[in-house]
Amino acid sequence: MIKWRYMSRPDQSFSGLKLGRADAGFTLIEIIMVIVIVGIIGLTVGMLMFQGTSAFKSMDTRSALRAEGVLATERISRELRRIRCTTVGNACTPTAALTDINTWTASELRFVTTEYEGRGLRFSGADLLLRRGSGATDTEDLLASNLSAVTFSYLQNDGTVAASVTTIWTIVVDLAFTKDGETINYRAAVHPRSFR
Repeated sequence: MIKWRYMSRPDQSFSGLKLGRADAGFTLIEIIMVIVIVGIIGLTVGMLMFQGTSAFKSMDTRSALRAEGVLATERISRELRRIRCTTVGNACTPTAALTDINTWTASELRFVTTEYEGRGLRFSGADLLLRRGSGATDTEDLLASNLSAVTFSYLQNDGTVAASVTTIWTIVVDLAFTKDGETINYRAAVHPRSFR
């Protein structure tokens, strides 16, 4: 603490105050201690701010992926429920020969809807595309992005893997949305309405 001493001679300028020599400043140890304490406080505040912004960014990314995943699974389910099935006798049999389901691979599915419209779902790069039409040159709209994996699985009535188009009962679509190190998985299992 700095102490001020009053000078007894009235003719001195500046109100007669003079700084005592023993109390003239801070020692080197005091300055170093202040720098270390301010550095620790600054580091702690910086870490708290960094963790807060990282948590917010992660939560924001997960929220965006969830919204995109829900929208994509709803749209996929809506499209797959509309797959047409040709009636053969008393049973419904989706057939490749009658073009109900044209292509059924792990990354692509093409089919005809109950309204006789061609549709298709195809995984390309990081995007899931919805095809409007049954030709190879028909337009494709972006259905979902930020995907690291999309897999179409085709199951029979008993839950085993379908060996042919005629035995498909349920179509399962697994989606893995990835962005900024966050991954969220979704699954849509759909039984088309016209399959009996």
